[in-house]
Amino acid sequence: MKKAFITGGAGFIGSRIAKKFIDEGYEVYVFDTFKHYMKPDPNEKSHNLLIRLHDFYDRLTLVQGDTLNKDFLRRTLNKIKPDVIVHMAALPLATVAIEQTEDCFESILNSTVNIMEIMRDFSHACSLVYASSSMVYGNFENESVVESDRKDPKDIYGSIKLAGEIILRGYVKRYGLDAKIVRPTAVYGPFDANQRVMYKFITNALAGKKVTVDGDGGFRLDFTFVDDTANGIFLAAITPNVAGEAFNIARGNARSLKELVGIVSEHIPNIEVEYGPPPAHVPKRGTLVISKAKTILGFSPQYDLEDKVGPYVDHLRKNQI
Repeated sequence: MKKAFITGGAGFIGSRIAKKFIDEGYEVYVFDTFKHYMKPDPNEKSHNLLIRLHDFYDRLTLVQGDTLNKDFLRRTLNKIKPDVIVHMAALPLATVAIEQTEDCFESILNSTVNIMEIMRDFSHACSLVYASSSMVYGNFENESVVESDRKDPKDIYGSIKLAGEIILRGYVKRYGLDAKIVRPTAVYGPFDANQRVMYKFITNALAGKKVTVDGDGGFRLDFTFVDDTANGIFLAAITPNVAGEAFNIARGNARSLKELVGIVSEHIPNIEVEYGPPPAHVPKRGTLVISKAKTILGFSPQYDLEDKVGPYVDHLRKNQI
C-alpha cells in the first residue's frame, strides 16, 4: 500500500486531503502541531481541531510534530518512507503574516527547506507538493491569471510563498526532486477555523450582526469549495513527470463580494451590510485559469457557490467552525 504524509494534515484543507488519500487506498500519516493562529476569544468555546478528522480518524496515523524540528521530522520520514508528501503546514492567512512575519517566514520557508533537505537523502522515490497561494500574483493585471503570468506579490505572505516556489525549483533542478507547486485560492467550507471571508460573512449574519464588505462589493474572488481544492492537490501529488510545475487550483470562475452577499442572503434573510475601505495589503484579484490543471492533472472542480453556500450555512448554524 502506498503511503501519504501530510504536514498540516489536521488543518482545514489538509484534513480533506487526508480523507481523499484514504478514500483512494493510501496509508495516510497526518503530521501536525495543532497550532491555532487566531486570537483566543474568552467568550467562545475552544475548538477541538481533531473534529476535522473525526469521521476517518481510525483510518490514519496521527503524528504530533513540527516541521521546524528537523531531527524529529527526519526520523519520522525515514521511518515511514512515504511515497507522497503534501506540505500544507504553514501560517495560513495573509492578515496574520503582517504581524507575525517571523512565524510566517519560518513556517513557510524553513519548513519547506527542511523537508527538501531530508528528501535529498531518500533512497526511495517520493513526490512533494508545496502549497503556495494565488497571492503570489499580486494585483491581477487582467480579469484572470494563468500560471506563467507575472508574479508581483503585494504582501508579506505572498512574497514568502513565492520565495518558497523559487527555492523549490532550485532543489528540483539541482537534486532532481519530484516536487511541484499548487496555488489554491479563496477556499471555503466546513471546519474553517481561521475566519476567512465567507466564514465571517455567514457567522455575522447568523448572529444578527452587520456584514462588513471591503470596498464597494465589486472585489472578486475565485471562491473554491474545500473538497475541490483537496482533489486538485491530490491530483498534483500523484501525477508523474510534472516536477517544478505550478498549477492554479480553483473553481475557475471569480465572483464578487456583492454576489456572495446575495447568495448568503437567500439562506439568511434580512442581512444588514456595511461597506468599508479595502485593506491596503489586499491585491486586486479575479479568476484563476485552471486549463493547465484540467489538461495535465485531470482536475475538474464540481461546486459553485450556489451549490455549497446553503449547506455551509446549515453547518455553521450547528457548529462553531
